[in-house]
Amino acid sequence: MNGKLPIFFLLCLLLAGCWDQHLLKNAVLVQALSYDLSDDDEFLLGISIPIIDEPSGGPQALVKSETFSARGHTPRDSRRKIAQEISGVLDTSKNKLVLFGERMAATDIYPSLDVIWRDPRNSLGATLGVVEGEALDLLNIKPKHETNVSEYIQDALTSAEENSIIPNETLQTLASEMLDPGEDIVLPYLKMNNKKSAVVIGLALMNERKYSGNLAPEDSTLLLLLKNKKGKYARFTKQVSREKQNKLNNYIAFNVQRMKRKLRVQVKNGKVSAKLNLELKVNVEEYPKGDIPKQIERLNKVLSKELTKDAKRVITKLQQGNCDTFGIGRRLMAFSPKTWKMQAKKDYFKNIKFDTNVNVEIISHGIVK
Repeated sequence: MNGKLPIFFLLCLLLAGCWDQHLLKNAVLVQALSYDLSDDDEFLLGISIPIIDEPSGGPQALVKSETFSARGHTPRDSRRKIAQEISGVLDTSKNKLVLFGERMAATDIYPSLDVIWRDPRNSLGATLGVVEGEALDLLNIKPKHETNVSEYIQDALTSAEENSIIPNETLQTLASEMLDPGEDIVLPYLKMNNKKSAVVIGLALMNERKYSGNLAPEDSTLLLLLKNKKGKYARFTKQVSREKQNKLNNYIAFNVQRMKRKLRVQVKNGKVSAKLNLELKVNVEEYPKGDIPKQIERLNKVLSKELTKDAKRVITKLQQGNCDTFGIGRRLMAFSPKTWKMQAKKDYFKNIKFDTNVNVEIISHGIVK
């Protein structure tokens, strides 16, 4: 045993040690990034970093946020310029948000994300989003009830996910879809409200990797159901009557409890068609007119008709934006490669004929009639 000790100590001297350490005390954590194009088409990067404010009157620390921005040729060039203003090392390992302004998103979002994928220390769990106007403006809002802007925006996105307005996607889960020629992505669509709040106003449609249109919140919820990606809740409010005296009685509000979706893609004589059926079991949450059991058959028919009409409108918007978020191109590549080779790759989704039907069944209406 004693003879082995010198060898052991000799081997210890050869160990490399922590050569790649990154001390947290030297790091300036980045919690949100914004990508924009300036008026002269130069790249504009914005970052939001947390600032810890320790009040003298108590032990509770207050986390605020501060925004920095810089123009450059690329994201890395702009980041270098921001780093010159900050005492510390910028660290994006805890980044939560990557937001694109509309002009930037309409060009191509993939090249600006290249720097994130190349550095293993970058966070791949960040949420992507498109902002109406400039994304940098959203980082400069001053919400009343939350001093940390990135936390505030992230909470708004989490709420939208639970209510089936946006999908639960991250930079990592979206990477393969961005590179797939047979499938397109959809991203959260946000806007600034009175310079004090951020509002999720639906979904941004992407044609390949370019912003090509958007959907309102209710249409976004219906699209996620058609994609079989329901969140915790999926609520709708629909008009089912046309009373002139008490207009409140004309509407019904309901939440989807269970659903079943079927998508069938067919190829005939080189032409592609898709049959999309959606069955919804719903719970009525509000119906001021009352007495649902006596009207349940009529309500089922009216809601089925209205949602079928809405689903067809949503698919029309998808085709106008050339956004194949259903991945029909991927199915053609896998099961009908000859047909896929014959398609005009850039416009194949616009030429697909959809047969869409939504069937609604009320299964619960609360403890009152």
